[in-house]
Amino acid sequence: MSVKVDPERLGYELAVRGLSATDLSRRARLSPATVSAALSGRPISATSLRLIAKVLVETPVDTVISQLLPTALRARTPLTAALAEERA
Repeated sequence: MSVKVDPERLGYELAVRGLSATDLSRRARLSPATVSAALSGRPISATSLRLIAKVLVETPVDTVISQLLPTALRARTPLTAALAEERA
């Protein structure tokens, strides 16, 4: 099964963690082409999505980087914070 990732959201999630596409590719053990596809809104496998999600959950948000992002991006809640709120 293939899925499409919100490329803007994925870019934001990488940015607040100080990760590049190359970092994500290495940490998730995915090809650069797969990460590029996700960041472009093209379909990736559900397995690839799970690997990306695992990296995002395991990599903490850098609050300093988060504060340096443009205001429009700072209004978003990082996924890990949103998940914690849902579980509470």
